[in-house]
Amino acid sequence: MLRGDLPRPAGYPEALRTTAPERWYGAATATLAHARLGHAPRGALTQVAGALALAATQTAHAVPAARGEWVTNEKGLLARAGLDAMDALLARLTPEPRSLADAVARAGTLVRECLEAARS
Repeated sequence: MLRGDLPRPAGYPEALRTTAPERWYGAATATLAHARLGHAPRGALTQVAGALALAATQTAHAVPAARGEWVTNEKGLLARAGLDAMDALLARLTPEPRSLADAVARAGTLVRECLEAARS
């Protein structure tokens, strides 16, 4: 248990707002690239599903960073970032390579659009 007072930042640091979204989004796109090249062609459903979930979470951290918002709890983070559609995408996965490649591409579009919207 913590006791006492801690200093509170005056706001979200501009340097973090500038660099954090790209760092998180870069990680998400690398995760999706690995899924597209390494897992989807083999029909590796579990690995693709895991990669999509990871990329969504990485992007969900990029979005509030772009908005200059602190993340103190990950509960509901995907919804707050506008990534709810990832659930439906994951629910439709099948182990066919073409289907998995298509899901990875759609996930890439979703994460890109969410981050672009946060920057607007």
